[in-house]
Amino acid sequence: MIKVETNQHAGQEFKVALFSNLSMSLDRFFAVFLVLSAVTLMVAMYPLMLGLWPVMAIALIHILCVGLCFRSAWRGNWARQTLHFGAETVTIEHLARDEQWSIEWPLPWLRLVEKQDPRGHHRLFLAMQGQTKEIGGFLPDQERQALGELLTNTLAQRTAWGA
Repeated sequence: MIKVETNQHAGQEFKVALFSNLSMSLDRFFAVFLVLSAVTLMVAMYPLMLGLWPVMAIALIHILCVGLCFRSAWRGNWARQTLHFGAETVTIEHLARDEQWSIEWPLPWLRLVEKQDPRGHHRLFLAMQGQTKEIGGFLPDQERQALGELLTNTLAQRTAWGA
């Protein structure tokens, strides 16, 4: 998901926030886990009443494994990037499970590089003096193309490469 926020007081300053597309919120994810856990425990109750206590132990182990899988899936797919375009600089902040970084580059020498990977997906990179950072790698192709158009229009007005 792409959100563009403009600062009314600062003129040309604006922020582009990129969020990974998660089909469920954390609350819904937790609700699904609770429903699955309740169903599992209800199914295990009858054998427990017959004296087959290992079934309940296996059900609890199953709930624990499903919970760990849900946690891993949620954390592995959560990512966020923020691009703050100021008058003279751009600040890129990246937050994900495995990495967190922030970089500030001068805006006049920044350029957008588009590459295509072997599977045909478009990748966007912001580059300056041999350094590159991928932007929106967690977005689907349609949103990445929309982001590319937005960044191309923005950088064409603000950088030396747009002339």
